[in-house]
Amino acid sequence: MESQAEAPDRTRWEALRDPVTMWLFLVAFLVVVLVIVGGYTRLSRAGLSIVEWDVVTGILPPIGQDAWEESFELYQQTPEYQLVNADMTIAAYQQIFYIEWTHRLIGRIAGMLVVFPLLWFMWKRIVTPRESIRYWLVAAGFGIQGAIGWVMVSSGLEDSPVVSEFRLTIHLLAALTLLGIVLWMALDQIDAERARAAYGLSRSIRVLSWVVFASVIFQIAYGGLVAGLKAGHLSNTWPLMFGYLLPRGILTTADPTFMSLFEPLGSHWIHRWFAFVVAALGVALFVAVRRRANRAHRLEPLTMLLLVVIAIQISLGVSVILLGVPKYFALLHQVVGIAVFCIALLIVHAVESRARSDRDITGNLPASVQ
Repeated sequence: MESQAEAPDRTRWEALRDPVTMWLFLVAFLVVVLVIVGGYTRLSRAGLSIVEWDVVTGILPPIGQDAWEESFELYQQTPEYQLVNADMTIAAYQQIFYIEWTHRLIGRIAGMLVVFPLLWFMWKRIVTPRESIRYWLVAAGFGIQGAIGWVMVSSGLEDSPVVSEFRLTIHLLAALTLLGIVLWMALDQIDAERARAAYGLSRSIRVLSWVVFASVIFQIAYGGLVAGLKAGHLSNTWPLMFGYLLPRGILTTADPTFMSLFEPLGSHWIHRWFAFVVAALGVALFVAVRRRANRAHRLEPLTMLLLVVIAIQISLGVSVILLGVPKYFALLHQVVGIAVFCIALLIVHAVESRARSDRDITGNLPASVQ
């Protein structure tokens, strides 16, 4: 007879092998790949190479010399070609075209890998029509994300060869929203411990976990602004910027408004120092979990992992500044940022699972979490 301690692990493993669970993790993985490839596309200055949004015919790249020349002629009409790449050859154009085309193709594949498996699950009655609603909303989210991407790209095809930093940030946050929703659904599928009594979580831990998660999202959002404004190139010194901890011009512009915090200098300064706020909140959460007499299962190692990855991320961020924003260091910085986001979400999900378990067992929150 197997022990009680072994049963949850077996149940969780079986849930992990469930086709719906594996499908959700696959979709989440593709979203991560999309964000990484999107970052590489931006760093390679390839995002404005395709000047049309053809949802169906855009699946295939130009075929034949005539088609390539027609595509190149369209690109030659854009500000990026005229102001930045006026000496570009068609061979060089093909290189950046394929980078952006790959990014869009992965988005299409991700959308199809939501729709077609979902139809199969419904046909096999693995997912009921009512259960399918949330999955169809995810599918719609991919369509919306594609539209946001095109709105972002179109902003760089008009007067200036630079996309709107706000549209880029919205595009990034929309991708993280999709990732968070899909990952949360997948975690719900494998959460085999909700049926066990799990008292001991204070309200402060629950609130603090959400504060940490929100601070990570805020920091990533400012990272999007920094990327869109190319603000990382402003200063290659650390900790000082132009010889100051608080450089002149952040709050004392000719027209002093809070908009200075969304301009290159202000966004760079906030992004480099708010990272330490995130780290401090992570330490506070780790200490709060460690102090519990009945330590929450999974929370202590997860909070420790979060601190380690945040430390790596801060080190990478400083390195990117000191090295002058090299492409692959900047891309690795983005990858680790996604890891921080995912770990913070895992912590919030674990905390919420225990809170739901407490309510399911008692009918009310226990005194320890009130």
